[in-house]
Amino acid sequence: MALEWHYNVAGCFRSPMADIELGAYAAEAGFEGIWIGDHFVPWLDNRPYTHHILPWMGALMERVPDVTVGTCVSCPTVRYEPPVLAQALATLDNMYPGRLEFGVGTGEALNEARFYDGDWPDWGTLAGMLIEALGVMERLWESEEYVSHDGQYYQYDDMKLYTRPKTEIPLHWAAWGPQSGRCAGKYAGNLITAGDADLISDPIGPAFGDGLAENSRETAAGHVSVQLSAHVGDPDEIVDELRSMGEYTPHDELETADPREIQEIANDHLADVSDEELKDLNNVTDDPTDLVPTVERLQEAGVGRIILVSKAGDPERTIDAIASEVMPRVR
Repeated sequence: MALEWHYNVAGCFRSPMADIELGAYAAEAGFEGIWIGDHFVPWLDNRPYTHHILPWMGALMERVPDVTVGTCVSCPTVRYEPPVLAQALATLDNMYPGRLEFGVGTGEALNEARFYDGDWPDWGTLAGMLIEALGVMERLWESEEYVSHDGQYYQYDDMKLYTRPKTEIPLHWAAWGPQSGRCAGKYAGNLITAGDADLISDPIGPAFGDGLAENSRETAAGHVSVQLSAHVGDPDEIVDELRSMGEYTPHDELETADPREIQEIANDHLADVSDEELKDLNNVTDDPTDLVPTVERLQEAGVGRIILVSKAGDPERTIDAIASEVMPRVR
């Protein structure tokens, strides 16, 4: 199967309209899908935007006719009522059939805790909520009759979507470890991660395969997608920009719901991170062919789709460089 190339505008570095134009630029360059993060507040306070995904995706689908559009990723359990989100996504698929991809995750305190009544729950509870929410949404997408739901986390009486999707909406579960990898296979049928090739090879990939074996979906695709940060340009200038932006995500210290606190942690970490480490973390290079071995290792680990994202520098230059110098070498 040929490697797919998609692009993630992120939805936090540029204005909503600028991201529409960037998505259109990536599509024109040959990227097959456009993705956007779904956040209420950004991971870092220095990031200037967080767009609402629903109006943005509709606008992009109208502006760019030939690509799929996806969330990277949404948490459909706290900020959203699952039936209402199901209605919104069904409307998009009814208008633009077969072009919607729904990436989901269990959620982080940063985006969801301010909407949750009580102490922020553990991962097992969040995963249970996500599994149940997806079941509610899919039942609504599929049913031509009124349905009710009496579950552990959600209870609804007499629901029906009168505007239903025209096609099946692919689900992609975000995974960082074996538990989420297995859930991705079992409950979504597709996996999305920002992990590297080693993490995907073991433990995420095998767990995903186990989950797929338990999956009752006849249409489970088994796609493994990876978000890959990459920047092509003058390395010193891009590193300086990353530092000036305070652009460092401390993944192990994200229990707070306040991006200002995360930014302070990030700034402290950045003081101890060398320029070479920043280049490596963000795949910063002036020679795009430097990225070929990284992509080949991801392919060997079972990745079928690269979702490129750029945080700094000139994203159009990176898009052009990847399209001309990397895509032809690894497809």
